[in-house]
Amino acid sequence: MAKSKHITIYDVAEQAEVSIQTVSRVINNRHDVSPETRQRIQTTIEELGYKPFVNARGLAAKRTFTLGLVAADFSDFWFSRVVTGAEKEAQKLGYCFMLGSSACEPEDEPKFLRLLTERHVEGVLFVRANRDNKCDHLLRLKEFGVPVVTTGHHLPEIGLAMVDVDNVSGGYKATNYLIGLGHTRIAMITGPSEWKSVSDRTEGYLQALQNAGIPIDQELILTGSWLHQSGYEKTKLLLNKKNSFTAIFAHNDRIARGAIHAIYEAGLKVPEDISVIGYDDIPEAEYSDPPLTTIRQPSAEIGQAATNLLIQMVEDSTVIPKQIMFDTTLVIRSSCRANKS
Repeated sequence: MAKSKHITIYDVAEQAEVSIQTVSRVINNRHDVSPETRQRIQTTIEELGYKPFVNARGLAAKRTFTLGLVAADFSDFWFSRVVTGAEKEAQKLGYCFMLGSSACEPEDEPKFLRLLTERHVEGVLFVRANRDNKCDHLLRLKEFGVPVVTTGHHLPEIGLAMVDVDNVSGGYKATNYLIGLGHTRIAMITGPSEWKSVSDRTEGYLQALQNAGIPIDQELILTGSWLHQSGYEKTKLLLNKKNSFTAIFAHNDRIARGAIHAIYEAGLKVPEDISVIGYDDIPEAEYSDPPLTTIRQPSAEIGQAATNLLIQMVEDSTVIPKQIMFDTTLVIRSSCRANKS
């Protein structure tokens, strides 16, 4: 015999054509629901055989105090710092997160988000990085009354709340710092092209060159991955092309460290021959040889702010979704110097 489908509040809301919050208000016997809507929801609950769930802590209030968090890659420094900040803020405010990764199968995101609603999460923090606009599942959550906050994935056109870092400004700061040191032949090694942070940092790089009147040489722009190996391999390509450059803007610190490795292997020195600037300010950056100049982004603070905003939206349905943008900081160490060529 086939196993019967587990009925969730998501199913009730969908069949009754109301939000999850409205179903919740009927279950909790609140009075701010019209008699017609209340009757329709109660009939749907009976027809589907839905059994409301509450955990021990939220028994009296019919609440779970649980939030969902979907992230693209928990092993990445930026993502892990955002998640750490988010978890700390949630614990401080009496909530916990149910975590899920979309690193391997992004198409599974809708399935996981549906699972979150089945577990009665009260809101969802969506930490993603690519530029696609496939957001039907997020829009569905929003329509069903589940508060959603995104970071790393801007969707202002559908009215979702967003907390993120200004990567255009970060890319501009990195490039402009090198220009200020007299560099005009500045190579750039990026992360994967589908990441929004990559397009934003690239935009900042191009803006800085254009503002300084420096011609853009596409041969100095190489796309790779976020790994040390990518920085190493792309820098070897640059060196083998004999295409003169005096500085590298790497889109993260691991790429930068790989670039330094390749430069040393070629018998050159950093920063005497080639200056290198990274992005993120990972713990290893300070102890690199030489200590790495980089762009610091407040990843943990982003996670904290996103969670705080999400909980505000959970606890007060009148809170308007807003966009919060954090700035980056230039951290000057020893991997860059004035161009003397």
